[in-house]
Amino acid sequence: MRRRMLGLILAVLAAGFMWRVPAAQAQFFMFENPLVGEKAPDFELSTMQDQKDTLSKYRGDKPAIIFFWTTWCPHCREQISTMESLKTEVESKGIKLVLVDLGENKKQVERYFKKNNLDYNVFLDKDSKVAEQYNIVGVPTLIFVDKEGTVQAVEHVFPRNYEEILFGKKL
Repeated sequence: MRRRMLGLILAVLAAGFMWRVPAAQAQFFMFENPLVGEKAPDFELSTMQDQKDTLSKYRGDKPAIIFFWTTWCPHCREQISTMESLKTEVESKGIKLVLVDLGENKKQVERYFKKNNLDYNVFLDKDSKVAEQYNIVGVPTLIFVDKEGTVQAVEHVFPRNYEEILFGKKL
């Protein structure tokens, strides 16, 4: 009797938890971010250059890959390495790389960039409000935004078919 009661209580708690977390629930059960097919939310954040900038101004009318990451995340470091190896190729296709660091201060990010000889403009999402807008569940997360500003895909590794995702066809 006690086991049945405990099982029932756990089932009710699990169902209640899933009911209360709709954004995460969509990703967990459907494996798709609810922003796919929607306009990418614009945001304004400070950058490593101590300036406020917006996604819309920084991206202009170009497609973009928004990379949510942290310096302490080993998988993020792998993805930055991949992005660095493809940076010239990606940028030559008119694609903007938008790095959004989550929850860290400028000094932490600068130290990481200096140590690894990296050169990117980084948006600093110190309180993770932009990550919440984008329904980010974990890092690394890459958001693929086409030139019209629509989210085409959300990935956790840099895909080989990034051009197909952003331009809708193989180039």
